[in-house]
Amino acid sequence: MKNPLAVANLVAQFEGKYVQLSTQKFSSNVVEKCLKTFGEDDQATIIVELLSVSHFEQLLQDPYANYVIQSALENSKGHLRAALEEAICPHAGALRTSPFCKRIFSRALLKKCCRIGS
Repeated sequence: MKNPLAVANLVAQFEGKYVQLSTQKFSSNVVEKCLKTFGEDDQATIIVELLSVSHFEQLLQDPYANYVIQSALENSKGHLRAALEEAICPHAGALRTSPFCKRIFSRALLKKCCRIGS
């Protein structure tokens, strides 16, 4: 997505809906693509929205949203990456047994210290 106008249009249309889109089979693929192709500011919009929901742990366990979280981890840097890790790590012990969350930990997307967590 090299057209800034098209990206801005998509961000405006999807804003406030990323969580809902992330939990659906086909639209979760769109959110993943956005995380891979958007610039850092637009990625931040998506990640902040995902992190702001009260049921973030449920997103990690969702069959589709967990892939969005994996894409967010793979494509984020700096403070966004740290915020994702901070949101995930407190639940590491319980989440590792979930069939969907296991992928997040098995793919070595999180730092070693998080894997050791509770």
